[in-house]
Amino acid sequence: MRIIAGEKRGLKLAAKDGAETRPTLDRVKEALFGRLQFEISGKCVLDLFAGSGALGLEALSRGAQEAVLVDCDEQAGEIIKKNIAAAGMQRRAQFIKNDFRNALKLFQNSRKFDIVLIDPPYRSSDFYETALNGLVEYGLLAEHAAVVAESDRPIEFFTENLVLEKQKKYGKVYLTFFRWRGKQ
Repeated sequence: MRIIAGEKRGLKLAAKDGAETRPTLDRVKEALFGRLQFEISGKCVLDLFAGSGALGLEALSRGAQEAVLVDCDEQAGEIIKKNIAAAGMQRRAQFIKNDFRNALKLFQNSRKFDIVLIDPPYRSSDFYETALNGLVEYGLLAEHAAVVAESDRPIEFFTENLVLEKQKKYGKVYLTFFRWRGKQ
């Protein structure tokens, strides 16, 4: 696994062993960041279910100002910290060891994110709705924020101000892009 573009292009990243963690494929990463390429510079990114931190670090490599990486797994946390150090991004990346629900509550009234990446373990369909609702309920989305979910099946989520922009399948993976149209 590696960072595929930007200032840290080619940097190899550590990943957790085991079946419950599956790194995002390069072609899926390319599609995800290709869609966001003109809006990532200088933005604040939230990487929920960070795993190895690869998506958040990719965003930083491509010009994001700051990334908050959240994961509740102890081993994943050690790998994320190692990858942040290997990338030399300690000043721009923050790791929070916490359950995503608690992390969302923690940010309430204190943080707004321009880009949110949601990539929970597969076969965890209830995480998507909970995460999306939490982002809205706790007022964590900056004006025109992009929310991207990676999943093993189509995501059906409807709310007035978080609008589905695009959903596309890449092999066995779906990328779903939402756009925040509300005021907070």
